[in-house]
Formats: sequence, C-alpha cells, structure tokens
Amino acid sequence: MNKELVDYGIRDERSHIRAHVSPQTKRVYVFRTSKILDLIARNNYKSVPAYQPGFDFPTATGYLVPVSDVPDIRVLAWQSYQWWLEFDERASTTAKGRKAVWVVRELMRLGRFPLWFDGAEVEDKQIDIEGTDIIVAGRWRIQVKCDWKAGAKEHGGSGNLFIQIQECNPGDLH
Repeated sequence: MNKELVDYGIRDERSHIRAHVSPQTKRVYVFRTSKILDLIARNNYKSVPAYQPGFDFPTATGYLVPVSDVPDIRVLAWQSYQWWLEFDERASTTAKGRKAVWVVRELMRLGRFPLWFDGAEVEDKQIDIEGTDIIVAGRWRIQVKCDWKAGAKEHGGSGNLFIQIQECNPGDLH
C-alpha cells in the first residue's frame, strides 16, 4: 500500500483556472491558478494533513488559504440545485471528484462559469461592418477539486480553501 506523500498538487499541474466545489457551503470557488501561486509564495500559510475515507494516515497535505485572501475569486452560489444531494462525504475521493467535475461542467453548460481571457477588438473593418466587435478564442485548463468544507464561515464552511501540495494514492484510485 502506497503511504508515501509525494509532491503533487497546485505547483505540479498546468491549469489556468481552479474550481473548488464545496458541498457543505453549496458553492463553487473559482480563481486563477497563477494568482493563488503568487499568494502562496508571498505568505506563510499553515500546511495541514488531509485524509481519504477508509485510511487512518494522511493521504495529502496542503495549505489552508483563507477565501478572503484569494484575489479576484468568483463565488458561485447554487443552493437551489439538487446536485448537492448527490454528494456523500463518506464516498471515495474519486467519486466526490467526479461529481465535482460534473457540477463544473453543468455550470459551464449553463453559461455560469467564469473564464478569464485577454480579449481583442476586431481590427478587420469588414468583420466590424458585419456586426462583430470582439472575437474570443481560447483554450483553458481547469482543475476541479471537491473541497468539502471550503468557503466562508458564515455559509457553514471552514473559512479556507485547501490547496493541495502533496498526496499519496493508497487505494490506487483515479
């Protein structure tokens, strides 16, 4: 059984955007990866262990970053949707992660998920005459995390985001 924590987390991924899905607060916290990496580099946040259900040893470590510290964070509150009922805190990390990804995909499908980009005005006069002012093209890498207790305390959360920096995979789950 793999119990050794290895560096694997926000510093090792190639995402542009992160979405932390919090079933406890019924919110999704969306922010740019580069902004939180800068924040972590400038601050001395507490590193804490995390555990997967069924294992009595730490399966990850990460920083507790106060939600209020994260620059340009977008908080998506979708309490009325029934998808929150499908989350089970006792489920495997893999099952919770799949549900979190599904929530983010649904938010994207509904046009409710923020994407940061550098837009450009159309410089082609003919396209402008035809009624187009801005053309947006892009490709974003989005990392989704089920961060159960993430969010403001007044919404029932821990007040923090868990920003993982190490993990092990004792159940060989993906």
